[in-house]
Amino acid sequence: MSHGSKTLLVGASRLAVAGILILVGTTAVAQEAPPPAAPQPSPAAPQAAEAQPVEAALQPTPAPPAPQQAQAPRIFQQAWEIVVDGRAEANGTLELVFQPQGGEAKLVKVNVVAKTKKDELAKELEKELIFAAGSSYKVKASGDTVKVKVANKKMPPFHLGIETLAVNGVAVRVGKG
Repeated sequence: MSHGSKTLLVGASRLAVAGILILVGTTAVAQEAPPPAAPQPSPAAPQAAEAQPVEAALQPTPAPPAPQQAQAPRIFQQAWEIVVDGRAEANGTLELVFQPQGGEAKLVKVNVVAKTKKDELAKELEKELIFAAGSSYKVKASGDTVKVKVANKKMPPFHLGIETLAVNGVAVRVGKG
């Protein structure tokens, strides 16, 4: 290789390195926060309008707002039925929400021991609901089913829902009574 071709090769490699550095620099500039938008258009508005689509394409789009957890509406009825199914494989808890219409919501919590059968769990749930509902509501357990209803027609309807079911092997269903 002659001395002139070596000089040409070194010059070309320096040019390639400079080009790569320029590309890396423009990439870093494109990732920076966009400058604040100009409040009023300048007399050179036609030229700025041509350059604006390129700038808009380089600006990152704002992230969508974080999704909020959806909540089911509370349904108030005169009677509810709770059906328990399965057998507890491990210790856990069952939490229900009892709320008379226009009243304060009460949390009904039942601690479940491993190997508890569905009938025993229904009886425990009955005891806790009697305490939470008071004398204004009738609570009766029959086998694996617990029925809750208003004691008389003058009492307001109520909501009964599952707050937490953390018992392996057990399923609980709340429905119309």
